[in-house]
Amino acid sequence: MSKKPVTYPLNEGHFVTIDPQEDQSINILRFRDEDDNPYNILINRATLEEDQTVEAYCEQQWERMKKYVPGFELEGKNLQHEIGPSKLPVLQTANKFLEEGALVRQVTSIVTLPWHPHVNPHSRKLLVFTLAVNDDFTESQRKHYVRIINSFVPVEAPLSDES
Repeated sequence: MSKKPVTYPLNEGHFVTIDPQEDQSINILRFRDEDDNPYNILINRATLEEDQTVEAYCEQQWERMKKYVPGFELEGKNLQHEIGPSKLPVLQTANKFLEEGALVRQVTSIVTLPWHPHVNPHSRKLLVFTLAVNDDFTESQRKHYVRIINSFVPVEAPLSDES
């Protein structure tokens, strides 16, 4: 790990630190659709274990959720496709669970990030986008979510790595 100071950006500003070994921050974006229905888009970061597949990672997460989250159930089939201008591989899954007695539905897109010398040097980083709502998704919520994941562009590797 480098001891060279870097600027770490936040929406609210930035600060100076050394490079963290790993960024496990979570973004929770809260929205309301045109009918004033609330919904959230969550963005999580994860790292696959060495030789772990995205499918195995998902199975591990689902088993954990079944143990600890009331009423957790998978919905439908998993879909595998590519998203965004970079055509990144994605596994999409859906689930539902109970939170304080209320039904929550989620669609999750697990994006495999491309190799990058600093951000993803071992090609094991994932970015997880989740649309979460109470009750059912509206068409505008789905469209917004799809627009977000289809517009995602990862950090590009520099042409030469001279740092």
